[in-house]
Formats: sequence, structure tokens, C-alpha cells
Amino acid sequence: MTRPVSVTGTYSAGPWDAIIVGAGTSGMACAIAAAEGGARVCLVEKDSEVGGTLHLSAGQMSAACTRRQLALDVDDSTEAHFDEVMKLGHGRNDPAVVRLAVEGAPDTLDWLDDLGFPFPDEMPIMYYGHEPYSKPRTAWGPEMGVSILKTIQPVFEDLAGAGRIELRLGHRLVELITTDGRVDGVRVATDGGEQQLRAPVTVLTSGGYAANPELFAEFHPDVHCLLGARETSTGDGLNAARAIGAALRGADLHLPTSGCIPMTNEPGRTDIWDAFGNLVPQTRRLREIIVNRAGKRFQREDEPSADARERALVAEGGRAWVILDEAMLTDDDPVVVGWSADMLRAEAAAGERAWVGHDATSLARSAGIDPGGLAATIADYNDAIAVGTDSLGREMLDAAFTSSPIYAIGVHAGAVVGFAGVDVDDRLRVVSDDGQPIDGLYAAGEILGASASMGNGFSGGMMVTPALTLGRTLGDRIARMADGAALAG
Repeated sequence: MTRPVSVTGTYSAGPWDAIIVGAGTSGMACAIAAAEGGARVCLVEKDSEVGGTLHLSAGQMSAACTRRQLALDVDDSTEAHFDEVMKLGHGRNDPAVVRLAVEGAPDTLDWLDDLGFPFPDEMPIMYYGHEPYSKPRTAWGPEMGVSILKTIQPVFEDLAGAGRIELRLGHRLVELITTDGRVDGVRVATDGGEQQLRAPVTVLTSGGYAANPELFAEFHPDVHCLLGARETSTGDGLNAARAIGAALRGADLHLPTSGCIPMTNEPGRTDIWDAFGNLVPQTRRLREIIVNRAGKRFQREDEPSADARERALVAEGGRAWVILDEAMLTDDDPVVVGWSADMLRAEAAAGERAWVGHDATSLARSAGIDPGGLAATIADYNDAIAVGTDSLGREMLDAAFTSSPIYAIGVHAGAVVGFAGVDVDDRLRVVSDDGQPIDGLYAAGEILGASASMGNGFSGGMMVTPALTLGRTLGDRIARMADGAALAG
């Protein structure tokens, strides 16, 4: 558990060198860097605690040429990292954002190292949950995103205690205040009413929108997936920015992740997920098959490319069924992360997100799959194992369907981040629809959209690391401006 931060407190009327909106990954990093550089900032957050998505994030970070990577004798470079991130994003990333992120990433991870971040000895490693890099660049802590929060929160609290950061929890952004086209503050809603806060610089680090079904549907009307973001990721900053003419981008680049399982204990909500199937062939021996509504397999289950697996699920409408029998269920690693064999049996008996039948036909009828298609697919798959050759090219062919009952688990495309975001220039200034920077307004973190750093794909560590790095970059610039220098470079 992270240490609580009180919502109550005595607030000043400023003056501040900057107002930062959102006390998550990027906002905390920005505030720390600015305050350590001598600036005084006001950090507003609508939640009752700091940390944002770090409370549920996997906390994966990636960088080339960190001290820990060099200690493992990995031959790497930030240029190679940049090239691979652009390639994994199918060239649709923002090169300026990627460049800032990867070139600053080593310093960010070394900074966390200096603060005592609990890096496991074997990290960085090759990570296969997303399309892998060619080098071991990915690392995370034992408590995932919370490990990052626990590392930076003491520094943050010390600076807040010294009066360099004024934290205002329970303050929700309503709108950006402009004067003659320049943003010079924010209007926020609190339990005590609305307030106006003023500063020469406003930084939006308010996160994404993947917990807002209406906004998600507006940006991605043809995308069918479950939502699994932090409940505060409702797009407040995006809405405030576009209300003053900020340009948005990246909505057309959204790519869901695969393997999400819907939540069943939230009345009235059928669009969110809370469990995840481990369908990564590099991390476990796959016994199951995966079928579409017609009961047909649509891709080799051990396809090594995470990107290909994700796109195949999208092509099937974002839903599929994992099929396995009793022998497969009790063998090796669990299909669903955190589910024991008994838990899966209980879920199947409930018949909401998993199902059970004594044979393929009865299972299919319960799960909403074509019975004849599933029965034929299982028979064909057993024949493939018998001859050692699969028509889809699967290589893991050592587990035939031999026992009863048979189970199905419904898996869906899902979203934890939003790919749409505000457009920025190479100085992280938010730009308007005509491509011109909006004076006084900057942004970092998920409000830029996942597409800014990842394009039309997933790159390991390219959400958390850019959020930290670009937040620190803006914090350093705020401090230089407060010291009389321009907010540039």
C-alpha cells in the first residue's frame, strides 16, 4: 500500500510558476523535477490520492543504455531503441515524442535506480507480452506500477512538505482559462465549489479516457472491446483542451490488446474487464485451442507475434473462445492469470464468462458457439496432432482433446489506454487545429494518446517510461523558466 496523502490542507493563492493537472505518473514526475529545480508548482488532482494509473499499471519500463543494461553487457543504443519503437508502431508514432522519450529514458531509469527502485537482478529482460525488442530493454518492479509510486512518493512528499509543491486533491478540471489566446490558468470543481487557479504555464498530465465509455465510443465508434482503465481515466483534460481548439490525433490508430475477460460483479456494466488470459506462447505451454463464434480456429494459437495475435482477434470482431478439456485444465500453467483449476471450474459452472459441457456440442450451445463447427474443429485438431501437422502451422501439438468435460473461456479485445490524444510539437506545446502552439499550454503522459509513443501497435514500456521522462523534461523546463530562462530546448 502507498502512504496516504491527506485531502485536507491549507491552500495558498500562489503565485506558482506552473499549474500541473493530474497527479499520476507524468504529473508527479513533472512536479518533482520542477520543484527540485527551484520552481513552485500547484498540482491539482480530482482523485483523493496521488498515483493515477500507477495503482493498476504493470509498470513496465524500457530503455537502452541504462546502468543495469550495461552491467549485463548488452550492446545497445538509444538510436536502435528509437528505430525499433518506430518499427513496432508501423511508422505511425510521432518521431519527436519518441525521440524525446527514448533519449531521456536511460536517465529516467537510472534516476529511479538512485532512488532505490527495487529492480530484480535479472532485469532488464526480453519481454514477450507485446511484440519483443531485439535486445533486453524491459524492466519492472515486484509490485508493478505501485513499485514506481512507492519509489517517487517520498521525494514528492518531501518537496510538498517544503512548500515547493502545493498538492490539491479533490480538484477536478472543468476548463482551461485563456486570456487573449494564451492559457493562464484552470477552473476546477471541488466539494466547496469552483475555483480559478492562475499561473503562466499549465501542464496537462491528466491521463487518458479509457474509463469513459461514451468518449471512447466517440473516438472509436467501430472498435469493439472491453475497458479496463483506472476509473479516473475519463478524458477531462482532453475535453478541456479541445474546447479551446487543441488538435487531437491518433483515434484511427487504436489497437486493442487481447485476452481480456469481462467483469461480472459490476451491476449494469458489461463493457469492463478484470481478468486476463495468458495466451503468450513464449511464456507457457499452450494446450488449448481458440475459436470464433462459428467454432473455427482462425490463427495458430502459438503465433509468436503479439501484434499478429491482436490483429487477428480484431478481425473476428474482438471476441473469441478458449477451448480446453479436463486434462488440459489440470496440466501446467493456468490459462487465466490468477485462476486455479478449481476457480475456472466454478466460473464455468456459473456460465457467465466461462462454460462447461460434457462434449463439444453441449459446450457450444452453452457458450454461444456453433455446435457443429466446434465439434468438427476439435476432431480436425485431434487429427492434426495424430499426424503431427497442423493446417494453420501450429507447432505446439502435444495435447489432444481426450477427456470430459470440455470448457470454454470467453476472451475479448480490451483497452487499458486510449490511442487518441492532444497533438504537441517537439517542445511538448499543445498545438491547435491550425498547427500553431497554444501559448502557455503543455502536455505529457497518456493525454498525448498511446499513438504518440507507440503508433499503431504496442511497444513494451513505451507508456510508463515516456510519461515519466516527458514529465521530468517539462519539469526541468518549468524550473529554467522560473529562473529566467525560456521554456524551450
